[in-house]
Amino acid sequence: MKTRTILAAVAVLSLSAGTAFAASHARDTFIKEQDQNGDGVVTKDEYAATRAVQFAATDADRNGALSRSEYVGEFKARLEKKLATDARTPEKKEEERERQMRQADVRFDVLDSDKSSAITRAEFDYSGWRMFVTHDTNNDGAVSAADPVKEDPQA
Repeated sequence: MKTRTILAAVAVLSLSAGTAFAASHARDTFIKEQDQNGDGVVTKDEYAATRAVQFAATDADRNGALSRSEYVGEFKARLEKKLATDARTPEKKEEERERQMRQADVRFDVLDSDKSSAITRAEFDYSGWRMFVTHDTNNDGAVSAADPVKEDPQA
């Protein structure tokens, strides 16, 4: 079963360059981005397989850690693809590019919790699992529409 899940994740990710690198903060977007078999449910195994593929695809030098240039470069490539189809003015696109790239640098620093100048697989996985747990509000080990959306405490 795990092998099938991993193979499905690899196939979907290879067909959909631009799959979200960071797990979405919105439950329904999270499901849409991470549900590799289209059943409306993101299981722990499915999510782990997707994260493993994402990490491996970003680790260009295959050293088991993401450098700032690998992490930010992967994000920039996806951002440029998205901006290319955006209907905003060139000025607005540039504002968005600058804002998003600043955030990518901030995210790298946050994810690099041991301040080693690299994001280890453990650091990468920890950030993803925090988001999985946030969305699995009914604690059944999967994220689906059955999980009540938590109230945003800052709203």
